Amino acid sequence: MVRGLGVIYLIAICSWWTQVALLVGENGLAPAAKLHEILSDRLGEAGESAFFALPNIFWLLGTSDFALQFVCFVGAMLAVLVIIGRFTGFALIGLWATYLSLVNTGGVFMSFQWDILLLEAGFLALFLCDWKIRTPWRNPRPLTVINQIALVWSWLLIAKLMFFSGWVKLAWASDATPEWWPERSAMLYHYMTQPIPSWTAWHVHHWPEGFHYLSIWPMYFIELFLPLAIIFGRFGRVVAAIGFTFLMLVIMATGNYTYFNWLTIVLCLPLVHDRLWPGWMRSALGFKPLGLVPPTAKKPLMIKLALISPALVIVALVNLQVVLGDLARAPRPFLKVDLTPAWLDSMRGKVEPFRLASGYGLFRTMTTKRPEIILEGSWDGTTWFEYDFVWKVDELSDPPKFVAPHQPRVAWQFWFAALEQRFDPRSRNAQWIESVVIKLLQDDPAVEKLIKRNPFPNSPPRLIRARLFNYQFTTPEEREQTGDWWKRVAMRDYLSPVSLNQPEDSP
Repeated sequence: MVRGLGVIYLIAICSWWTQVALLVGENGLAPAAKLHEILSDRLGEAGESAFFALPNIFWLLGTSDFALQFVCFVGAMLAVLVIIGRFTGFALIGLWATYLSLVNTGGVFMSFQWDILLLEAGFLALFLCDWKIRTPWRNPRPLTVINQIALVWSWLLIAKLMFFSGWVKLAWASDATPEWWPERSAMLYHYMTQPIPSWTAWHVHHWPEGFHYLSIWPMYFIELFLPLAIIFGRFGRVVAAIGFTFLMLVIMATGNYTYFNWLTIVLCLPLVHDRLWPGWMRSALGFKPLGLVPPTAKKPLMIKLALISPALVIVALVNLQVVLGDLARAPRPFLKVDLTPAWLDSMRGKVEPFRLASGYGLFRTMTTKRPEIILEGSWDGTTWFEYDFVWKVDELSDPPKFVAPHQPRVAWQFWFAALEQRFDPRSRNAQWIESVVIKLLQDDPAVEKLIKRNPFPNSPPRLIRARLFNYQFTTPEEREQTGDWWKRVAMRDYLSPVSLNQPEDSP
């Protein structure tokens, strides 16, 4: 699992590295420097520490483009050390601190559940890894008592992730949204309305309705019941691992969910007892059933346990707060009374910025329509030309593609912004949308990385507007006739025309 986390860290950091300057750099869409400045001003007046409100190493290094990219470089090198098994424990500490810093300065672009899950799993790995200088590929060392504690912890983490992914689909439904999961119709819409569909999603979307209604039941079984199998010994855990992995592979085959599916599969690995791996694999890696380290002197063990106990207690309490809170605070709660004491809520609030533990609820709601924001530019206010963004659904004839495990985060945020139906300056998406519009009006070369082609190659437009369209997959007959993968209907203006020469019209 530990080397697998190294691979996931490497993918996540490199994916962010390719976008970091454009997204949160000095002239980015949502500069990290501005986030630091606002937080420092607000908390400084209250006499509170900005670092503990938003822990990251950029308070020391600054948020220049060089600093942001240098930290990504260091994180990538640390991930490589974990993968090759050198200084694993120390490298994992650095990786956790590095990715925490990237998440906490990434703003809206780094607010996804898998980013938090990677940090929670990365913190767990500190107790599961081998702290020797060199971690061998063959004949791995037996597990220590601390490793065994972390192993059980890893079982509970994957169980929490999967169970609550199923739980929220039922607990957060309402009578006003009959298309949600309790009506068993969610899969009729999922493949078309997901943030970045793949070409396979178009095909599966057109499978018979009966398939979509039936496919929901294996999902519920995997997410709600298989987590309970973890308590039924090694065979129960291996069945859970197989079920979880199967679900992740299906999701990967029909969509683009970044590195999340691979991360979940990595978290399944500790569920499989070493005796249950195929003989040829155990022979190739040269390991015997691991078991425990032979008993050693009690004093060193007690010292080690005393040192890690505070972290274990804090994580256990925060997870307790997460579980009790989710079960009691949903629209359809399992617990009629919130059993979480106020002091526990307060404690979670204080450690929340460190992302030690979190609740999860993937696909909690299911949208039935696919609104898309289409940005258009014009010189005269009469003739408008569309901008076609990379990885975003824009051009009707452009086939959906696979991009995972890379996450094009602007394309993802366009999907969330479209769900708001119209531009709102109070929205958490307002800052980066304003920046995109301004950069297009200024002909900023950096923003060209986001678009497939510039419809204004010689001079920038005088006006930019945004319109909202409702997109749908074409039917097989329509695609055969037109070659288009999508069809669309105009809905309304998302943002009225704005110009740099008319400040009063600015977004």
